[in-house]
Amino acid sequence: MNLNNDTINKLISGKFEINCIDINLIQQIKKDPIIYNGSGTIYQDGNRVLNLKLYAEITNKDKTISHIFKHFVPGKIIGNENYFSLRATDMSDSKWDAENLWLSNDVYDAGQVIKTELREIKNITEADIRIRPEKTRLFLVTPGSYQIPCNKKEDLPNGGWRLNKSLFSFNQIDFEFKKLEDYLTINASTRKNALSEQSETKILEALSIICGQIVRPMIIEHSHSGIRTLKIKSVDNTLPNTQFSCPIEHSLPSHLGTFTSFLEGYLSSIRDPNSELFGFWHKINRAWQAGIENASLALVVAIEGIVKSYFKRYGLPDKEILQQAQEAKQLVKHSELGKRIKDRLMGSIGNLKRTSPNGALYQMSEMGLFPKSFVDEWVSLRNKSTHADQIDQDKETKQAYIDQIYTCITLFYCLLFKVIGYGGNSIDYSQEGWPEKRFPLVREE
Repeated sequence: MNLNNDTINKLISGKFEINCIDINLIQQIKKDPIIYNGSGTIYQDGNRVLNLKLYAEITNKDKTISHIFKHFVPGKIIGNENYFSLRATDMSDSKWDAENLWLSNDVYDAGQVIKTELREIKNITEADIRIRPEKTRLFLVTPGSYQIPCNKKEDLPNGGWRLNKSLFSFNQIDFEFKKLEDYLTINASTRKNALSEQSETKILEALSIICGQIVRPMIIEHSHSGIRTLKIKSVDNTLPNTQFSCPIEHSLPSHLGTFTSFLEGYLSSIRDPNSELFGFWHKINRAWQAGIENASLALVVAIEGIVKSYFKRYGLPDKEILQQAQEAKQLVKHSELGKRIKDRLMGSIGNLKRTSPNGALYQMSEMGLFPKSFVDEWVSLRNKSTHADQIDQDKETKQAYIDQIYTCITLFYCLLFKVIGYGGNSIDYSQEGWPEKRFPLVREE
């Protein structure tokens, strides 16, 4: 497929379709799978979700009917053998693949119409001859309007220009972010093998955190060693995507250094995509869609989760308290207390060897990463978040609660900055007016 501006605009506007001369839907089992064959169309629906419509003959009616009306146990994950793989050839002789499709069959006397939604379709071909085999290129298109720090202009056909490009390099990778009216394109290229297919996910994770929104690609093109892999994905525009508080400013040309520093830190520090770090941010972001108050529990849990996952060396007890714990265990063991209370006391003493999230956070505050008051607010908010909603709060109480949440957002980002090794400017949501401050956030209490 020729990935030109016309194709991109059709995808962005939800008018993309591929007419296929030959389609095979193959049941995902090794022995005697059900196979549906015919012609049909891959197209976008009104929500920009990819759909497939196939017209097929019925070759084994009994087998088809038994599969359509198969009983599934409620509450159990449906097995892989109940899904289908797609192998399709379009009118230009391009080959398209997709996996894990759930089919909907309408059976008639002369044949059947099969419909299914597609998360993504994939096409693998030889790379453009203009891309050298030793060079790796990644091209992404993400629908939506995003703020980026532009430092280069684009000349327009009418003689005008617009400042809509962000060009920068690090780790021998050249980047170009280009902002258009309805979408953002990302070009990355390198002469070394530093852009695996997994890099696309990490770039989008970092950009999602920076922008405070889930950045979902519609087009992913990866070229390496003479092979070009093109993925076209569904991007459902009904998914709630309210912007969560951003960690850094990223809209002006003067923010380019901050933007690139965060991106470089994330890509260098996070080895694999779908990391726990991004998972914690994603949990907060999804809860945020239901409002700031609903996000408070996800926020305090995410802070504790980051501490347990990335800061295990902090908050450990010192040698003195461990020695006293050993002495206490002996006293409890030889006491005349009942077995139940002995077991409870021995368990409590044993827990001293584990990292305490509270202790770890207070220790990091003593190191100057953030004020001690941040930890105090987190402890208070954690206690509040486990209680029932307080309906009809007065204005002052509600404002104090909101301020507490934003202080914990700042604490969350301080921990995230520490994980990725970021040391630039950030937004301090704990201060009135949300000023820009340099991390670590050291100030007098």
